[in-house]
Amino acid sequence: MRNLTALLFLLSLCSLHLVSSAPAPMDFRIICCQKTTKVKIPLKIIVNYRWTSNNCPIKAIVFETLNKKQHCVDPTAVWVNHHMKAVDLRNSTTITAKP
Repeated sequence: MRNLTALLFLLSLCSLHLVSSAPAPMDFRIICCQKTTKVKIPLKIIVNYRWTSNNCPIKAIVFETLNKKQHCVDPTAVWVNHHMKAVDLRNSTTITAKP
């Protein structure tokens, strides 16, 4: 009986060690782009954008469209910067126009 108690105590210590050394939980909202598109997305269908996480291998802008699709684009493309500024302006105008 004493051996069984010692074994259970040892197993519980080992399991505590494994739990405490586990990696921190990841944020499952992080979505990385596998590739970027060169196709210019029409500004009128873009509702929002975001940068990919710094943890992603490819730095990209993700444009969200009216139909909830997400498109990964190259942030160095000239049209992308213009679209980002236009979306920012549109969203800030919409927010400040509400009473």
